[in-house]
Amino acid sequence: MRASMAANESGERCKSFECIWGDPSGFLGGAALTAMAIAGGRQNKAALDLLAPRLGDSVIELGCGPGMGVRAALKRVGREGFVAGIDQSATAAHYAAHAVHGACLDGRAAIMRAEAADLPFRDSMFDRAFAVNTFQFWPDPARALREIARVLAPGGRLVITQRASNLDNPTNFAGAANGMERISRATALLKAQGWRIVDERCTTDGPRLLAVSVLAERPV
Repeated sequence: MRASMAANESGERCKSFECIWGDPSGFLGGAALTAMAIAGGRQNKAALDLLAPRLGDSVIELGCGPGMGVRAALKRVGREGFVAGIDQSATAAHYAAHAVHGACLDGRAAIMRAEAADLPFRDSMFDRAFAVNTFQFWPDPARALREIARVLAPGGRLVITQRASNLDNPTNFAGAANGMERISRATALLKAQGWRIVDERCTTDGPRLLAVSVLAERPV
């Protein structure tokens, strides 16, 4: 496991059980990815509803996990669109490639093992970008946001979505107790780098969870 793939929010190597969500590997990693595929539908939907990709758009998901977000984005951009998914985890990238195997063969999707702070794509390649429950695993979020801005076309937009606990019925499922703090940190960092905050939204994800999101437009 690379240290950068298991970093916590202070940039130090992450050693807690929660880190299995950031760098799934082995048997437990496979179980975590299966849980993501089953339980992540509302989180992905919240992110994509706010991102609003158009038919024919080129979209990148940062931290694609088992590939369900890439699959959902492909439906929104249609057969003329393109969706890339990157993940720090080789296991996750493997799962995601299988999930969208047909689209990859058709040239409508690509899955790569990569970090948000070092994206293997040319400048201005994408119209939209989204990250669902992955911001806390970026070892250097400031650098990652600069990289995302680089690969977004002028006017390109990014959604960061975090799972958060419903304060009326709290839970710490997959780190949900820290979700509000994480989205606040992401929003502050976006503003500091000159991104334009377009919208902020909170939707329910069952009785105990929320999906909190920020939509931002890349710096000019």
